[in-house]
Amino acid sequence: MRTLVLLRGCPGVGKSTWIKENGLEQYTLSADSIRLLFQSPVLNIKGKYEISPKHDNKVWDLLLNLLESRMERGEFTIIDATHSKQSMISRYKPLAQKYRYRVYVVDFSDVDIETILKRNRWRPEHKHVPASSILNIYERMTTETVPSWVTVLKPEEFEEAMKYKPRCFDNYEKIHIFGDIHGCNTVLQEYLKGELKENELYIFVSDLLDRGIENAQLLKFMIKIKDFKNLIILEGNHDRYIKMYGHEEETPSNTFNNKTKPELDNSSIDKKDIRQLARKFHQLAYFTFNNTEYIVTHGGISTVPDNLLMTATTQFINGVGDYSDDIDYEFAKNTAGQNVIQIHGHRNMFRLPVLAAERSYNLEGQVEKGGYLRVVTLSKNGIKTHEIKNNLFKNSIGDEVQSVAEPISSVEELISHLRKHEYIQEHNLPNNISSFNFTKQAFRKKKWDQTNVKARGLFINTESNEIVSRSYDKFFNIGERTETRMHHLVDTLKFPVKVYDKANGYLGTVGYDSLSDKLVFTSKSFTSELGNDHAKWVEELFIKTFNKEQISYIKEFLKSNNVSLVFEVILPEKDPHIIEYNKDKLVLLDIVKRQITYEKLPYGEVQKLAKRLSVESKKLVHVFANWTDFYRWYLNVSQDYSIEEEGYVIEDAGGFMTKLKLPYYNFWKQMRGLKHKISNKHEHTVNTSSLYTPLHNRFFAWAKTKDRAYLKSTSIIKLRNDFEKEAVMAVK
Repeated sequence: MRTLVLLRGCPGVGKSTWIKENGLEQYTLSADSIRLLFQSPVLNIKGKYEISPKHDNKVWDLLLNLLESRMERGEFTIIDATHSKQSMISRYKPLAQKYRYRVYVVDFSDVDIETILKRNRWRPEHKHVPASSILNIYERMTTETVPSWVTVLKPEEFEEAMKYKPRCFDNYEKIHIFGDIHGCNTVLQEYLKGELKENELYIFVSDLLDRGIENAQLLKFMIKIKDFKNLIILEGNHDRYIKMYGHEEETPSNTFNNKTKPELDNSSIDKKDIRQLARKFHQLAYFTFNNTEYIVTHGGISTVPDNLLMTATTQFINGVGDYSDDIDYEFAKNTAGQNVIQIHGHRNMFRLPVLAAERSYNLEGQVEKGGYLRVVTLSKNGIKTHEIKNNLFKNSIGDEVQSVAEPISSVEELISHLRKHEYIQEHNLPNNISSFNFTKQAFRKKKWDQTNVKARGLFINTESNEIVSRSYDKFFNIGERTETRMHHLVDTLKFPVKVYDKANGYLGTVGYDSLSDKLVFTSKSFTSELGNDHAKWVEELFIKTFNKEQISYIKEFLKSNNVSLVFEVILPEKDPHIIEYNKDKLVLLDIVKRQITYEKLPYGEVQKLAKRLSVESKKLVHVFANWTDFYRWYLNVSQDYSIEEEGYVIEDAGGFMTKLKLPYYNFWKQMRGLKHKISNKHEHTVNTSSLYTPLHNRFFAWAKTKDRAYLKSTSIIKLRNDFEKEAVMAVK
């Protein structure tokens, strides 16, 4: 926080020792340490090494530059130097005023001169200071006092003085805590109903201006109430522009310069009032109320450290971590079991409710976009949350117009598009069937569009222009593309959202070709008639799984409904993946229409057909009615290593699909790549920074001890089992 501590005392008085004993090195700028950065100790005419004062102008220029850099972030800082003259202390005053710092002097000047001279003789040779210099400094300290604008402490008073303690607000009947306002005055007044009650406390987490359309009105109101004793206004990341505007400084914000500033310029608000308002801004509000501890910041923090003073102000303003971090979840996890509640604004990328996690309240409600002004009230009856809809806002309509491709109306036209596409390849197969698949380059370069996402398990009879079999359009993992990142999904997912388990095999389809009047078995761009193993195994397992009557039924079903069946093909011996299975099986995933536009039959039809054929179908594991429940589920499972499955397929009410791979699967998939490298003598290419857990490193070390032929010929499933068995044996 914005606190500057200056140590004052002669060389050898024990300032540096005191810093070390109190564990304060990381907060300290030392003039002597900087001198040694400029030049190592030099030999003097007496044959002794000493720290050279030759570069002192550069030393102090650098120290003050480093100090200002810290002050810009609001960091707690100690300066270790003698500070014997008033002028030495006064040089910090402009910076302290500019960055609103409290300045303390820890005074060591009452140590007697004999003790100081004795300690000086005990110091390392290069730190010895001539006795005459120490006597001069000591004399100055007895004649020059510390400036009155600085608070003086003795070393034994430091710890208690620097302890940032919560204030007790039990004298208030009620406390109102307001979220980001962003220039939305009408909705604020709707809540206040024209008054601030004297026996109630009002705390604003701030971001008072920008984005909304009532900035001037809001600023006038805040100036009107700024001197109320029952008011605390925190500093948000947008609020520094208020201070800059009041001092007629140019701001770096286009939003403020182009939208907010013209409003304020036309409002006749006195700049002096604006400067006075800016001086009222607090770094945080830390208090107790009704036997509960509260910490209120603008940006949100991850825990309550032992001493808040040591945390930089910018972390209270901008929040701990990245803007995309779920700080509510992290706070609840890090403070489990503690009687402390966090309240903050600023960020809510995942549109969490006001009570965003256990003991963490999020007051960012997109008020400036027609969302809600969020308010938390504390009283003897407990905590209440409020959301007041803002109806006075400006719609933001993007200038960019997306061009929409003309829909493809026939299979002939589709074939033409597919053949012309740079990132689609065609395989000519028996019986006039062609498969169309996106190329490896499309995958590597992430070149996706409306056409090549269709080219995934798409098989067309180019003589009859009939789609004989098709799988899903290509869909992506959560976080893999912009449209599957969580901060995008929060605005695009249509509820209810369904979550299905994802078996760990490979995709195979069964379609129908009317020209040959035959079923078509496919996988990985090939049909079974070409001799491709994976497609051939689909046919073999299909025949093994279903009897003649069932096969005849399937054929008629595909023919009459113009559909194909999509299966997960699980072959533990022939094609092991990551998850272990004990038998071969087909799992019916979906029934997809054999048409240009992707469409499938409802899940109920999948279950019905699977039951009719006595085969497994994919399992529906969750249905989420809202974003909050979905997001909290995602947070839990995406970090749960104990779930020994590949993951989930997620489908919203509009048919949008994405998938989530789980930690257990991702880990062993990475280890499979690792074992390939070791077996091919390429272990030196392994990026060891990617081995970020003890288990990563244990498996890597274990695999390097194994025969390369064994690694090459053994599946990751068997390797995992062998590794775990040996680990158990080692413990015994």
